[in-house]
Amino acid sequence: MTRILTSSWWRRGWIAVITLLASLLPALWSSAAASPNDPSAPTERTRDQKLDLLRQEARATPSSAETWRRLGEALFVAGKPAEAIPPFRRAAAIERRSGDAWVRLGGAYAAAGYHKQALDSFRRAVKLSPADPAAWFALGAEEEHLNHHAQALPAFEKASRLLPGGAASYNLGIVYGELNRFQDAASAYRMALTRQPGNAEAWNNLGVAYEKLGRSHDALQAYSRAFLLQPNNPTIVQNVTRAGARVRSPVNAAASQVRRAQPAGRSKNVTQSP
Repeated sequence: MTRILTSSWWRRGWIAVITLLASLLPALWSSAAASPNDPSAPTERTRDQKLDLLRQEARATPSSAETWRRLGEALFVAGKPAEAIPPFRRAAAIERRSGDAWVRLGGAYAAAGYHKQALDSFRRAVKLSPADPAAWFALGAEEEHLNHHAQALPAFEKASRLLPGGAASYNLGIVYGELNRFQDAASAYRMALTRQPGNAEAWNNLGVAYEKLGRSHDALQAYSRAFLLQPNNPTIVQNVTRAGARVRSPVNAAASQVRRAQPAGRSKNVTQSP
């Protein structure tokens, strides 16, 4: 039996939250992503000192949403999402009509494992900012993280309409695949690839959709593109090898497929925000 090699749902949801919030952080904290060997990277002591200064500033200006937001961002980047919740909550309470504030709060809740509160925050965000693709993407990613495929679908559809291609369309393809809507999944992956032609996982998943639709030659071409981008990925190697055998000898490949409950490995990693 061919085993699907994928990352866990928890890891996928964590990556979605991290990348979403990271895309919103100001340049002040970009050094937090620096290499540990980078001499300019802040030390733990330096980060603690900055956090102390931000806490003092927030206490000195309790009605400023900006100071609470900066404190929450700093705590989140420092790997303390649970501690980031109270300052993000204060910022959202001050700017109650700001969808962005609720996206940040939802991201902290999700990263800390409070999924009900995360969903509530993201739902509030899309109500306040219905034209913001990041808010819809965050809601879809959290629903999908919880295996709520039907609930994730409209959120990713909305995000993809607001910002066609890229991660929103990629994740829309994943949801369509989970719901066995492979024609729609193929369309979503093709849309994602218009903005991210180097996304090996999108090419691999497009191949899976084609294979499910019985389009063996198209599947092989998609798997081959994925293989050129990630020749050491075991799932992609497995898929391109099997698809090649099916195209070369469809009779033998069909007989072999009977012994394989899951002939195609689909990638599920969310790797970036819209």
